[in-house]
Amino acid sequence: MNKIVLKNVRPFVNGKFESPTTMNLADGKWVKEDLTDATVFDAGGALALPALFGLGLDFKEPLRDDIYDFKDGVDAMRRGGFYGGLYESSDNAIDDSRKLSAIKQISSFAGFAFSFLGAFSVGYKCKELTEMIELAEEGAVGFGDGNQDATRTRFLRLAMEYGSMTGKRFFFMPLDESLRHHGLVHEGHYADTLGMKGIPRVAETIAAFRILEMARFLKVPVHFKQVSCGETLKLIENAREQGVDVTCDVDIYHLLLDDSCLFNLDSHCNVVMPFRSASDKEALWQGLKSGTVNAISVNHDPVLRQDKEVNFEDAVPGAISLEIALPALWKSLVEKLGEARALELLSFAPAKIAGADSSDLSLGSKANLVVFNDKEETVVAPSLFAGQVRNCPLLGQILSGKIKGSYLGGLWTEV
Repeated sequence: MNKIVLKNVRPFVNGKFESPTTMNLADGKWVKEDLTDATVFDAGGALALPALFGLGLDFKEPLRDDIYDFKDGVDAMRRGGFYGGLYESSDNAIDDSRKLSAIKQISSFAGFAFSFLGAFSVGYKCKELTEMIELAEEGAVGFGDGNQDATRTRFLRLAMEYGSMTGKRFFFMPLDESLRHHGLVHEGHYADTLGMKGIPRVAETIAAFRILEMARFLKVPVHFKQVSCGETLKLIENAREQGVDVTCDVDIYHLLLDDSCLFNLDSHCNVVMPFRSASDKEALWQGLKSGTVNAISVNHDPVLRQDKEVNFEDAVPGAISLEIALPALWKSLVEKLGEARALELLSFAPAKIAGADSSDLSLGSKANLVVFNDKEETVVAPSLFAGQVRNCPLLGQILSGKIKGSYLGGLWTEV
């Protein structure tokens, strides 16, 4: 660990940003005493935010470490100011306790707050149940579908009945594959104009309704990943009124983009949950405001450049966001919801959903933080990203705000 003195920085303490001050950081803590032989960084009035927590991390290791690995992922987290995240890989189902133990060991080098979802079916195939009790005993914080269609009703019941004995939450990406039927984009005006096969809203809402009804019947807590349309939020509201314990998140890019982005035919906009209409995007923002949406997720899903530098229809779906999530969203979140709510959605609430400790800042306590200048700008260039991937829908754009550095796990990284 190293020592760092942050001068002219405004820490977020007790729900607000303080006036410019000096923060002395040593051994992973914000300490009162003066430090000798410390690195000095003048933040120039920048903000010191509690570090962020990422929902939806997939670093591909071990089966697809030719694409990305934990070293790349941790590098991306340091660049973006994330002290931890909820990990679930679509390529590497954590479907037994041995695999969970192995992935925990792989990730331990970073000293970050990783939580892991166990798979509730072997290989995400919804044919054979995993030993969920053993996974929970090994430390799985919940059970996920690997972003696969897990809405086969009888298997869903069997999985949730067995998993209910652990008391853990089930995580689903609500998308009915039979209704998706090889669709790539939102079924609407832009898909029709471009002659693309669309994914109707009911592919999401029918899957969500089935899961919510099963959760109500079995009294099992559930979480929806990457909600994309307003109708799903209404279903969630109704389910909560009936006593269902349901949380949900919205992906960063679904707050920034709608299906009008398809006109550019940019393969980086080919993602699993399609960008829907402008009215859907507005509904998601309203969901953040009302509290229907509990958290914002990053859904960091690396894809090789050669798998994106093809026609839109042939591209592998997926997008990365760890390195640019904060500058991409901060200004809009603060203007619409305020600073405290912005940090709730990006840091405290995601950590709570994942069963991790929050990164509150207070003198004398453990400190994980990101220094962010909201007066500067970030150009989204390939050099921003860790590893060999660049699959970001915002490439070439200019964002409001710039990350200057992060202090995570006792290590200062200047960006």
